[in-house]
Amino acid sequence: MATLAVTLMVSPVCFGRKTAKSANECLAQNGVAKAVIVTGDSSVPFYTFVAQELQKYFRLLSGADFEIVSASKIALTKDGRLQILVGGPQVNRIVKEIEDQKNVQFRDLTPDGFFLWTTKFRGQSCLIMGGNDEASTMYAAYNLLERLGITFLLGRDLLPEKTPDLSLPALNIKAETPFPRRGLLISNIYPSRGIMNLSEVKTFLDQMAKLKMNFLQFFWFEHEPWINFDFRGETKLLGDATGKETGYLTWRYNYGSHLIKDLSVGQNLFGGRNRMAPAEFQNIETPEQAFQVAKDFLTETIRHAKQKKIKVWLCIDPTTLPGNLARYAHRATNLSLPFHPILGTHMCPADPELHEINENRLRALVKTYPEVEGYFLYIPEMFPDCPDERNRTFQFSERSKYEGLTNLWAPYTGYERNPTVVIDSTAASLHIVRKMLEARDRVAPQAKLGIGGIGRAFLLPFMDKMFPKSVPFTDMESRAIWTPQGVPMEYFGGMGERERTLVPRLDDDSSMFGMQFNVNLYYKDRVLEGSMENGVAGFAGQLNRIRGTESNYRYLAEGAWNPKLKPLEFYEEHSRRIFGKAAQQDMLAAFRALEENEEYLGWVGQGNFNCCGVLPEISLAYRYYQQPNPFDGPSNWNEFISESHNKIHYYSQSAELLQRALQSLQAADGNCAAQGKDELRFLQSKTESYIVHLQALITLRKAYIAYQEAFGKRDTNSREEFLQRLDASLALFTQAKEQGRKATEKFSDFIDHPSDLGVLYRANLFLVTGFELVESTMRNMVNFHHGRHYVTPVPWDKIYVSFPQFSPGW
Repeated sequence: MATLAVTLMVSPVCFGRKTAKSANECLAQNGVAKAVIVTGDSSVPFYTFVAQELQKYFRLLSGADFEIVSASKIALTKDGRLQILVGGPQVNRIVKEIEDQKNVQFRDLTPDGFFLWTTKFRGQSCLIMGGNDEASTMYAAYNLLERLGITFLLGRDLLPEKTPDLSLPALNIKAETPFPRRGLLISNIYPSRGIMNLSEVKTFLDQMAKLKMNFLQFFWFEHEPWINFDFRGETKLLGDATGKETGYLTWRYNYGSHLIKDLSVGQNLFGGRNRMAPAEFQNIETPEQAFQVAKDFLTETIRHAKQKKIKVWLCIDPTTLPGNLARYAHRATNLSLPFHPILGTHMCPADPELHEINENRLRALVKTYPEVEGYFLYIPEMFPDCPDERNRTFQFSERSKYEGLTNLWAPYTGYERNPTVVIDSTAASLHIVRKMLEARDRVAPQAKLGIGGIGRAFLLPFMDKMFPKSVPFTDMESRAIWTPQGVPMEYFGGMGERERTLVPRLDDDSSMFGMQFNVNLYYKDRVLEGSMENGVAGFAGQLNRIRGTESNYRYLAEGAWNPKLKPLEFYEEHSRRIFGKAAQQDMLAAFRALEENEEYLGWVGQGNFNCCGVLPEISLAYRYYQQPNPFDGPSNWNEFISESHNKIHYYSQSAELLQRALQSLQAADGNCAAQGKDELRFLQSKTESYIVHLQALITLRKAYIAYQEAFGKRDTNSREEFLQRLDASLALFTQAKEQGRKATEKFSDFIDHPSDLGVLYRANLFLVTGFELVESTMRNMVNFHHGRHYVTPVPWDKIYVSFPQFSPGW
């Protein structure tokens, strides 16, 4: 049974300085250090780094300069200072002597576990701070610093006000975790993540380590430039799905120019960027340049992660290919062709050409990035279907292997609902993975391969029987997407020594404007307790935005050391730690309302700012603009209009919940502790902008309803009444346009991390430019009926790319 870390906050004030005993309990007094940082005698660089981190943060907390000395040197002095002993008995001989006296037993610690233990040794006050290796000692140091009032976020540190008197009460903490894997999954397809410079990625990795995270999955789709490979002398082509304006990192279809000069709001906030790309990719003009820059970028990312004890796994989808190489084999016909603008081209399993290409891809992957711990082969999120005779014959031959699969699949009500397609697509994907594993044995037998899924836990019991135990599994799950009754965590169990990790979603990509608060979701899905009960090795939370997800990743980071952590318990400490005791109750009320809003919208925001295409409130007007003779009224709007009544209800209720949260956030203003003031301002600003965003969507949908009603009642109303209805609808379109700009301007009021620049870009594209295009389109229609000029061209190419068109449509 793991011993869990005790949550204990330490008062940062050292009271009194009258006796030697009280002085020994002080880290600093009157701005003077009363403690010394003691390392081992061997000067191992990493332990020196840990000591220097303590030294740096102690100075930030107190203004005092703390000495770092070796154990052999401190043994020669008795100056009454508290000794902070860095490292375990293997590296620090004083700790070894204390352990020999049976005060603490390091051999009982589980991996990554550590001690924070105050004791007396030879009459000297000591704090043992360390574990059995470098990583655990680093975790002990950062845990100590959090107990002194610092809060580590992925974007930055929050420090309390500097005090010249800093105290350390008795600590008897043995901290352990049941999860050897604690980390994140990131990708580059969303500008909110892919825009980060290398220096910003390194800072992100530093902050992961401070949160005691040690696992990173780095995911890409094959139209990105991270590896290059060929088939029959033809190399992977860049520039069809992605463009140089993002360094070939982000899809270009229906996402505007990706040029900062084209933004209406907040150009000055992009820090010298001319393109929506990291600094290293700003001047890329050719695919060849992109391949080299991407390799250097990711190689350095992997190197830095290793320095911070973070193990990296690269993640690819072997069932998809770049568009140009995909033409050599059969392609799935139910997903976009000639290629999917985001995911790549989905392939069919029976063609030997695919497996030859994948073998070349694996060679390139292992050769380009040999330093990583492993490579996950993800099966696709969608369900590719291959109707050609060769692949149908193959799929029919595989069906008997999956008898009973549909029983496990029953709770999965999202995505594909045809059980035959699910079985055939699953069989196809796993066959492709199996062939990759066979190729590994031939070309890179030392490479460690794992299998990943997206909403595929129902496959795990079958996969466990199909693949060697040395192949780890990882799978993304959420009741918000696939299993409304909750994640069936038992599907992860019963696999013995096989390593399994869970990928919870830290932010849903259907709601990428507002902040997200999913702590209750993780608790209801039993992400932590269910993982512990079923032998799951840990988690890699999918992270698309670093800003606006603080509660989510900190809950998982803390819960990794306390799997029974309840949402209320978490938020009580989170509110007090960041915003102070005086503001705690107001902040609790705010977080309660924000969590309630998230759940009310289904943890997907009811799709209010979706990731992967133009907002439906905009695309409807674009289709209308293309409709033959649109002036006599819209066609095929009934589904959208019917849905709009439902959306208006949801968004209206959501705006009320957000307003309630905002009132609590504003009530906390006067009582907020210094370290939380910027964070409180951030929460207020983003809540305000989210409200205006929802109001804009409500207004726009009301405008469409009013416009259709005008034509629906045209035959029964007088011409004057018809025109009045059209004018009223146009007034709503104009109001929505103004609200969209206001929401974007409000969002831009507080931006302190590049992830919000990605959101700001999309807000400019859709809420400003998109809503302007909608209003211009509808103004043409209304002008026609007033006898005014009505053929003003609307520049829809600011958003849409006209060639090629996809089949099926996208």
